[in-house]
Amino acid sequence: MDQSWPKLHSRHVWLLFLLSCLFALPIFLVNVPYMDDNARVLYGYTWSRSGRIFSTFLMNTLGLRSRNVLDLAPLGQILGLLALSCSGALLAARLLRGRRMDDLSVCLCALPLAVQPFFLENLSYKFDALPMLMAQSCAVLATLVPEGWSTRRLFATCAAFLFAVMCFYQPALNTFLALAVLLFVCDTCEGRDQAAWRTLGLRMAALGVTYGVYHFVIIRHFVHGSYAGPHSGTMSLHDVLSGMLWNNLQQARTLLASLLHGGPGVVLGLFYALGAAFVWSGVLPALRRTDRVAKLNALALVSVPFLLVLLVPGIVLILADTVIAPRIFMSFSACVILANLFFLQTAVGQKLRWLAVVPLLYFYVVSFDFGNAMQAQEQFEKEQVERLASMLDEAGFRPGDDLFLYGTEAEAPIVRNAITALPYLADVLPRQQMSDDAFFGYIRLRQVGIDSREHTPAEWETAHALLKASHLLHETPRFAVYRDGHRFASRLTGL
Repeated sequence: MDQSWPKLHSRHVWLLFLLSCLFALPIFLVNVPYMDDNARVLYGYTWSRSGRIFSTFLMNTLGLRSRNVLDLAPLGQILGLLALSCSGALLAARLLRGRRMDDLSVCLCALPLAVQPFFLENLSYKFDALPMLMAQSCAVLATLVPEGWSTRRLFATCAAFLFAVMCFYQPALNTFLALAVLLFVCDTCEGRDQAAWRTLGLRMAALGVTYGVYHFVIIRHFVHGSYAGPHSGTMSLHDVLSGMLWNNLQQARTLLASLLHGGPGVVLGLFYALGAAFVWSGVLPALRRTDRVAKLNALALVSVPFLLVLLVPGIVLILADTVIAPRIFMSFSACVILANLFFLQTAVGQKLRWLAVVPLLYFYVVSFDFGNAMQAQEQFEKEQVERLASMLDEAGFRPGDDLFLYGTEAEAPIVRNAITALPYLADVLPRQQMSDDAFFGYIRLRQVGIDSREHTPAEWETAHALLKASHLLHETPRFAVYRDGHRFASRLTGL
């Protein structure tokens, strides 16, 4: 068993870093606020109320302990990708133990940690990207703690990395679980059954203990507020029986299916089937053996391909009030790596291993299409916000006045065409347009000087009475502005 960390080769680190930066290049070039960035760029608020205290500490430290977090993009993404490239190079050394570590093999093992379509949302955040990348990196390191260490040392080190994951970005725990399963598969393929089960057991025990500590120390003292509090609660038995778990599963399946439509679905499904075939090739030899551990191995290997798919949404499935979004699908990387193992650890696959770059090349295509669509969307939305702000200025809107929004702004024709060609973009493009009383619409208007307070649902419903012809001041095919004293309303037609 390994008594030390896998050897880190600087050449592989820089190769992974450059290719990861190429994947993120469209995001670097656009460099616009993404979702929550729109509020952080105005107010600089942090993540401690979500239990992500390391995220707050890291971003405040980069700003030399400034009161508000700073907009460092794309420096944050670059630093995070460098950290993830280091941990990825270590993962490749572990997966390729005893095999040739050429550049292609290293890329197939480690590049999917960052180069996968769902990770585009994580990379798009100007403020959140670095903490999310650090969480992904710590999740990888938690699985690579040397197996030859003493039980106490292995347990403590793994738990420390897992605590860091939870304090940076909790969904990265799915990456830890998925990679732990992959390393279990590799250990059993090498005939190291006892070590495989021992290490897997210690990792799961470390996860359980760390979650307990995190729950009592962090969640109880830091997690509060109208958003973070409800979104951190797990399901009760009643919730499960009432279909909440099934509803979360359906949402996750829908999001996954948006990427796997048409031709991409066929190609990616075929590659994943090859990875599953590699895993299942060890089932029959295990069944032929007489010891109980081998029988248990066979059962575990049969479940691996299905378990990895389930771990794509992973822990988020058991939350009572959750949001199924691309950013939580961080462990989709493990599914890509599983498919690549066929080309790395089978005689037939090694002869055809250049074919394994096909999914990665497609992911680059998705990235550049996403970057162009996001730029078009930002330009279109900015123009609409500025036009509405100009109309409100002409109508006499002043600080302290109330503004109520109704309807949804128009969608950029370029974006509409891009989504038609690649439906997955509808899920990953920023959902920050003006739409009824949604938070993002008011934030976008505040960025151009139209500042209105947030409203209760009852206030918004009552103010609907403003939309009368007697209160109408300006009307265009896209906007209508109404006024009654210090109360203003805008109706968006979506045209």
